[in-house]
Amino acid sequence: MSVESTFEFPTIIDEDIFRASQLMGLPDNAFYGVDGSDPRQDVLKRMDSIDVAACPGSGKTTLLVAKLAILAEKWKHNTRGICVVSHTNAARREIEKHLGNTAVGQRLLSYPHYIGTIHGFVNEFLALPLLRSLGCSGTRFDTDISGRKLLKLSGGGKNVPNYLYRRFGNDASRISAVCHAHYVGENLDIRLKAGKVDVPLKRANKSDAFKRIDEWKKAILKEGFASYEDTFAYGYCALKRYPVIAEILRGRFPLLFIDEAQDNSKEQSGILSRIFMEGDDAVIRQRFGDDNQAIYDFQDAEEAVTDRFPGSNKVALPNSYRFSQSIADIADPLGVLPYGLKGLGPKKNFISDAQFEKHTIFLFEKGSAEKVIDAYGGLLLETFSDFELHGDGFVATAVGQVHKPPGEDANHKFPHHIGHYWPNYDPALAKNDPIPQTFIQYVFAGKAKSDLKDESHSMVEKVAEGFLRLSDFTTGEKSPVRPKRQHRHIIQVLESLHDAREEYLDLIACLIIKKELPTIETWNEHWCKRVRRVGEAIAGAPLAPEADSFLIWSDTPDSVSTPAIAEKSRHNLFRYREDGREVFIQAGSIHSVKGQTHTATLVLDTFFHKHNLESLLPWLTGKKRGWVESAGKQQADRLKLHYVAMTRPTHLLCLAMSRACLDERSIEALRDRGWSLLEVRSDGSTF
Repeated sequence: MSVESTFEFPTIIDEDIFRASQLMGLPDNAFYGVDGSDPRQDVLKRMDSIDVAACPGSGKTTLLVAKLAILAEKWKHNTRGICVVSHTNAARREIEKHLGNTAVGQRLLSYPHYIGTIHGFVNEFLALPLLRSLGCSGTRFDTDISGRKLLKLSGGGKNVPNYLYRRFGNDASRISAVCHAHYVGENLDIRLKAGKVDVPLKRANKSDAFKRIDEWKKAILKEGFASYEDTFAYGYCALKRYPVIAEILRGRFPLLFIDEAQDNSKEQSGILSRIFMEGDDAVIRQRFGDDNQAIYDFQDAEEAVTDRFPGSNKVALPNSYRFSQSIADIADPLGVLPYGLKGLGPKKNFISDAQFEKHTIFLFEKGSAEKVIDAYGGLLLETFSDFELHGDGFVATAVGQVHKPPGEDANHKFPHHIGHYWPNYDPALAKNDPIPQTFIQYVFAGKAKSDLKDESHSMVEKVAEGFLRLSDFTTGEKSPVRPKRQHRHIIQVLESLHDAREEYLDLIACLIIKKELPTIETWNEHWCKRVRRVGEAIAGAPLAPEADSFLIWSDTPDSVSTPAIAEKSRHNLFRYREDGREVFIQAGSIHSVKGQTHTATLVLDTFFHKHNLESLLPWLTGKKRGWVESAGKQQADRLKLHYVAMTRPTHLLCLAMSRACLDERSIEALRDRGWSLLEVRSDGSTF
């Protein structure tokens, strides 16, 4: 018997929607539209299993939070709750933003409900309980630490069976494969991958390679660590050993919401379907997403092939409140399945009316590529007033599909990556929540987050995270648990170590209150020694030699002050100045900006098998629309990524392409599509 037929779900009416809008500080017609035709009102009322295909800027997460608020107010069950899972904590952040001070918000964020990431869900309800049953309590899933320990046990990758020597032809590939070795599937098989070489090791085959790596992984698990990628394998293993877990979870969560459903991998979709949808007691499931933005299968995850999103019971949300029709017309053909985007935004009309003009393609020669972002900065100054440039909510970005340089053996196509446009770009700091490779990068990443959010808490937590990462390089035993509030945890750890506690607080005060960032001189002469002492105090043991590389100074030179050129940035913020005016441009990968809204976006052409924007020229000129199977998966991935990039901005969309890839016919076709074209000279001027 299905949960749907035995569980009484609340009925949602118009009055509930109006009340939720008021609670969230939205207009009464927020989910109805001016003419009452907004399809989101129907999604709020639906209480059956549906897939909501939502275009960029359709207010998908706000819609989900509104529905959760309505349900929480009408929920009458103390031990059965709503489960919301996604790849990020976007829904949780929206709840905290809109409902954080309300009783409804508090109810949603506490038992019996669960709102969090898919990894967090599998971790909490499957993987960690299984490991505790096996005598492994407090396991921490950390690929970096697990990888370092695997590398040490493998003798730097040298103590692997001959089979792996043959499969991974060089030291770098073999080391990478060993460091990222992880379990897969319910039998805890092992997967090793480096580049294009993918080696599955089956437990049932009992090969020497499997036995040896399995022994290393078990040894690391006893120390309290596992790879982040092990999470789902332990989850599947738990379901195999204890099938009753799925029944218990379906009873606990009769209603499931999946946000960003298009990004679920084969592994993730499979485990969620197995828990919630298989059998006669399947729950009500509502999935939200946009298949045109399914871009995370780029990161070595297999795309879901069964139970794909969206299914046949689909509701489409084609109205975007982010951008105007001019951007909608440019971006819509790049959708794998075009919506027929309707641009009903932006909500905020700037003085310049920039949303109606100046979408620009910058054309460059090889000698002028490094002047493209300058030209973009100049256009921003020309387009927006100082009040707008420095006002609340203004964000300008420059993004590319490929943001890391290729390996030494790779063909170096120009332009290949973001560094060809900006040599000082640092890929390690490009993520929304970057994982830096040195302590000083933690400092600069924290500064970037603090600047963007205009508050100091982000920097304190990022620096505290750097100290805890440093304490991992210890020669002694320690707890593998990573606290949520890292600064508070460090204060507690150092409570009886007065000298170290004062030294830690002095460092924080220097960064936050005095706003004194380290330079290479002050780091080598003063900071490094103090940071090491605090790290050892937190660890309660001397640091291992591996800590030395974590404590080296990263090459982040001081800014130059010459007008009209970019300054070298410590956190990938490109600063453009001209005639006493300035604008900041955040650079990063397309992956790093997914889900974000920008005022202006520059999409840089990069190289992945082909030059991406050049390859998409038929879609940009209007000759092609959508994707057909004959175009190949690689082109589908390229379309999805650049669809994501081109649907970020509210007002201004720009591209950067090599002049050599366009003939006069293409140029005319682009102009007919509404683009302005500017050629960038090596001196930075445009014509």
